[in-house]
Amino acid sequence: MPFNYNICDCSPLVIDKEFEINDENKLAKYVGMIILGHFTHVKNIINTLAHSDLKLSTSEFDLAISKLKKGKKTLNDIEKRDGWIFQIMSWLSLFIENKNKKFFCQQPHDAPAQHGLDGVGLLLDNNWIIEHIIITEDKCTENHRVLIPKVWKEFEEFENDLRNNQLVSRISALIENLNNGTVLEANRNDIYNKDLWQYRIGINRNDSHQEEDKRKKLFKGYDDCVSGTNPHRRYASTLNKEDIRNWMEEFSKKVIQYLETQKNADV
Repeated sequence: MPFNYNICDCSPLVIDKEFEINDENKLAKYVGMIILGHFTHVKNIINTLAHSDLKLSTSEFDLAISKLKKGKKTLNDIEKRDGWIFQIMSWLSLFIENKNKKFFCQQPHDAPAQHGLDGVGLLLDNNWIIEHIIITEDKCTENHRVLIPKVWKEFEEFENDLRNNQLVSRISALIENLNNGTVLEANRNDIYNKDLWQYRIGINRNDSHQEEDKRKKLFKGYDDCVSGTNPHRRYASTLNKEDIRNWMEEFSKKVIQYLETQKNADV
């Protein structure tokens, strides 16, 4: 797998399931396939399930590459691209954390700056009953003081029942066909049970937030918008990079290199 995980337990405020990248080439491959739309192909690889080779047209590769190349993109465009890539990595990290479990999650966004929930995940036990509902928001930023409070506001909207329709519709879509619909019927009302909800903020950080007290400062206010400590409901998923824009630019080049190689191999 492309990630290693470290747990920074800052209870009762937050538990950070930090992910470190141990194989950028493999990660670039996975991100490239997801940008092409083949997230189910990546899921099969992660779960070591059977999968066939992808056969795509040159135009599909060219379109994906154009979304990643810096070219004449404005700074705002670059920030949106970086946010999209980070959201894909966060999706991958969550899926890998729960591989080979009864875990179902919303597909990653298929374009930069796409509106709506960044991620919804559902973990079922061996009896097909909900263990956890995971609500994820992802941000890739150089200005944590501005962006993180926006995440708290979104989480607060869930806590105040202002986005129940979004949550119910997405979870219903994930499990409606399991066991001829009986799984959804058995769990439908539990979707509203906030004791089962776990919030997850995915965000980049740097060495200044490495120590536990600094990590707590980064996530100050989390407990104001999401209450409860048992079971724990406040999680983070951080990636430590000192210069996130430069790193994202270099990583984008690796994804492009993978896509170029696959395009040439497919001709």
